[in-house]
Order: sequence, then structure tokens, then C-alpha cells
Amino acid sequence: MGSDNVRKKLFSDENLTRIIKFLVIALLALAILFMALQFSDLWNWILDAVKAVIVPVALAYLISLIIFPLIKLLEKKGIGPRGLSLAIVFILMVGVVFAAFYFLIPMVVNEIRDFFTTDLVTITDYIQTDMRTDFFLGVDIYDKIAEYLAETDFINNLLNNFLPTLIASLTSVAGPIITVVSVLPFLLIYYLLDYEMIGERLRGIIPQKHEKNAAELGSRLNQTVGAYLRGQLVLMAAIGSVATIVYKLIGLQYFYVFGIIVGITNIIPYFGAIIAAIPPILYAFIANAMGNPGPQWFTVLGVNIVLQFIEGNIFQPIIMGRAMEIHPLVILISILFFGSLFGTLGVVFASPIAASIRVFFQFFKELRLQKEGGEVAKGAKESG
Repeated sequence: MGSDNVRKKLFSDENLTRIIKFLVIALLALAILFMALQFSDLWNWILDAVKAVIVPVALAYLISLIIFPLIKLLEKKGIGPRGLSLAIVFILMVGVVFAAFYFLIPMVVNEIRDFFTTDLVTITDYIQTDMRTDFFLGVDIYDKIAEYLAETDFINNLLNNFLPTLIASLTSVAGPIITVVSVLPFLLIYYLLDYEMIGERLRGIIPQKHEKNAAELGSRLNQTVGAYLRGQLVLMAAIGSVATIVYKLIGLQYFYVFGIIVGITNIIPYFGAIIAAIPPILYAFIANAMGNPGPQWFTVLGVNIVLQFIEGNIFQPIIMGRAMEIHPLVILISILFFGSLFGTLGVVFASPIAASIRVFFQFFKELRLQKEGGEVAKGAKESG
């Protein structure tokens, strides 16, 4: 008797109607997906167009988060109107960039020129001649590797495939980069001139009952992402300067180039430290094998480990503060996901995007808790 009731309830009109609706929705979704796949070229074209717009706009927004607090500070000091304070900040930025290029670029260029005119030739000769006797796995292993490379013509094939691919990649990237660099200053100027007005217009799109929450959420996003970007710039300069000084103290050649690599790659979470450590360790290893003066490769490795310890335990907490409270797994997933969407820029800005997502979750969690607390208080009042 009980099984008959269960069967009648299972096959009731209400359940059958619900199942039919679900099947119809699933079939429509599959049909839409099938139609979308038939026009994959169109969707790729639309996606490329959207990316071409999003990248400069997003860069202008992120840079404005760095610059706008300086503009507001000047305005609080009575320096106005907005155009004057904006012009002063732009002049200061250009001055800092020019000074950095004026003092650093000549030394970096000299190191690069010295490497290609002296060390590169010496390293190439060493690999082709003396490396056989110094090979750490023995002469027999070296001969077998060399024989395999000669038979397969591995190096020539690698160069023949790598160079055209590299040139094609640089060519394809050069156009978008030039476009972004050309458009970005104008986007930034117009956005900063009407910063508050643009924010109000964007909030005006949102229904009035949600406008207050949207304003609060936008303010938190700006504060969090802006604090991260400003802190990251200071952090890059600090760790790059310390790396340059330490490399020079231990006697490593080309310390300016290696130090700048440490500073620049620091913007990439976790992977940046590995990328920055590889060039100086390889150079030290080969230089020691050739009998050149300089630190051992394990000394350079130890220095990079210490640098990352200092960056993670001293500079990061002091400079970044509470700007980034994100689990490493979330950042790694963000790097993979946004890197696949936007390439190098996606990797670089994965952390601020992850920080923005964290702000979203925290904000809506607070709204939910406030709503639940209000309902509890209302119920207690009614029962009282």
C-alpha cells in the first residue's frame, strides 16, 4: 500500500510537469550550444573585439586607482582645478620614469653589450670545446648526448622552429601593444578628469534600491585594488633594489640586469621568484665551470632563497599590509584562468582580479548576514 502511494506521488502531474520543463530547458540549452558552435569563428571575432576594448579600459582603471589618491591629496591642499592637479601628477610621473631611464638604462645597456661582445662568445666556445671534459655526468654521457643531438639535428630544428615562432609572436603582439600604449594616456586623462561623474553615471544604471550597496561595493573595490597596486609598485622597487645590491656584494656580474629581472618578475605571484632565479644561477654555473671569478651557483641560489624570504616575511607584510588576504590556491587558479583569457596581462593582473573577487564575496556575505540578523530581530520583536 505504501509503495503504491510513493509511485502515485512520484508520477503525479506536478512531478511530471516539472520533469518535462527540465527536459525542455536542457534541450534548448543544448540547441543553443550547438548553434553557437556552428558560428565559432564569429564568437572568436567578437571575443577578440571585446578583449581589444577591455584591455586598455582595464589598464586605465587600474592606473587611475594608483594616481587618483595623489590628485585628491593635491586638491585637499588647495591645488586645483582638477586639470591642474592632474597635470602636476602626470609631470611627476613622467619625471620619475625619465629619471629611472636616465640613470638605469645606460648601465643596463652597458651590461647587455658586454655580455654579447665578450661572455656570449666565451660561453659558446666553452660549450663547443671544454665542456666535454668538465661535464659533471662524465665524458661518455656527454658524447652520447652530443651524438644524439647531431643525429637528430635537434638544435637546428629547435632554432628553425623557435625563431620564426618568436618573430611571429612578437609581430602579433606588437600591434596590440602599440594600440594600447597610444590610446591609454587619453583614456586615463578623460577618466581622471571626470572620475566622480563617471562613477555616478555607472551607479545610475543600477536600480535605486541597490544604488547604496553598489556605491559601497565600488568604494571597497577601489580601496583594495588600489592599495594592492600601489603596494606592488613599492614592493617591486624595494626587492629589485635589494637584489641588485646583494648581487653586487657577492661579486655577480651583470647585477643591474639580474636585479631588474627580480623586481619586474616579482609582480607574478610564486612563479616570478622562480623565473628571476634561473638566469643568474645558470650564468654563475657556467662562469664557474669556465674558471671565471664570481660566486658559486649554489651561493646565488641561496641569495635568491633569502631574497624571497625577506620579500615574503618582511616587505610583503609591511608594504602590502592587509591588501591581499587570499589563499595561494585561489591566486594560482586566477593566474591559469585569466592568463588563458588575456595572456601575459592576465597573469600580471590575476592577483588584483582575485582580490576583487574576494571583496565581492565578503561584501555579499555581509549583506546576507545583515539580512538574516534583521529577520531574526524582526521575529523576536513580533513574538515579544
